[in-house]
Amino acid sequence: MKNRNIHMTLTYKWFDLVESGKKTEEYRRWVPGWQKRLEGAKEGDRIIFHRGYTDHTCVREIESVEIITGWELPNEEYRFFGCPNESAFFKIKIRPCFFEKKC
Repeated sequence: MKNRNIHMTLTYKWFDLVESGKKTEEYRRWVPGWQKRLEGAKEGDRIIFHRGYTDHTCVREIESVEIITGWELPNEEYRFFGCPNESAFFKIKIRPCFFEKKC
């Protein structure tokens, strides 16, 4: 089965961390819109991160996808999402840059 591309828009802060390689996990709420987009996401699929609504992008490959609770979020993301203890989230582990010209 062919690997697919998933687009995600990030604020400048989070995008810059992904682009630099300091952020290796992305989190999305377990809501219908993300469930539909991430359903069947697997190792090898690509995420095309967009820096806000600009044409600046960074491509990363998915290493793994799992479902976690708000309790399991790292501290900074936990505060960003408003301390969502009982909520569910996608935890998307991403690999370091593999498209040198895109990162």
